[in-house]
Amino acid sequence: MFVDIVSYTKTTANLDRENFNYLHDVFDTICHKFFKEHEGKVIKKIGDAFLVTFKSATEAVLCGINLQNSFYEYNQKHRKQDPLKIRVALHSGEILHRHGDIYGDAVNTAARVEGITKANHVVFSEPVYAAMNKNEMDYIYLGAKKLKGLQRPLKVFRVKTKMDEILDRKKRTRKFFNKIKRKIVGVVVLGVVVIAIFLLVKYLFG
Repeated sequence: MFVDIVSYTKTTANLDRENFNYLHDVFDTICHKFFKEHEGKVIKKIGDAFLVTFKSATEAVLCGINLQNSFYEYNQKHRKQDPLKIRVALHSGEILHRHGDIYGDAVNTAARVEGITKANHVVFSEPVYAAMNKNEMDYIYLGAKKLKGLQRPLKVFRVKTKMDEILDRKKRTRKFFNKIKRKIVGVVVLGVVVIAIFLLVKYLFG
């Protein structure tokens, strides 16, 4: 897992040292809480980004969901300040442990997935999808993405967000009203036809 602050340079550009430290304290505190809860092992922090490993793909995705929900709640309470938005990227594969760090294609690929992940999103690759319990979260298939350094496109998925739920409700509402509209139009057309037939019969037969 890679977790980082979106638009970090812009977010911190106008902060004094006190507020800069406060922002990192909030970021670190929230992240460490859920890393611990889902048995994630922090390998290192690179600037504003955490690199974390998990034994379970399901726990990794659930951790990402909890992180996004927690930062969403934080931003709702601190609307007057700059929002602290994050992105979470996940990939699964074999890694090499060396002197407390990790190496390998899995790490490089996770970094590439991070590069296409937007603010407030949890994006994961096909190997994570294959290993996780799909009944524990809602997700969307984003398609096969051509990522730099990879020979073949990688299928990626995204956890559904609160905005997805809102858009889904709006879509269902539109479909409902369109269905009602079509029925009303059908009734009106039928009524016009019946009246036309009635007038025609009356004209022909007096």
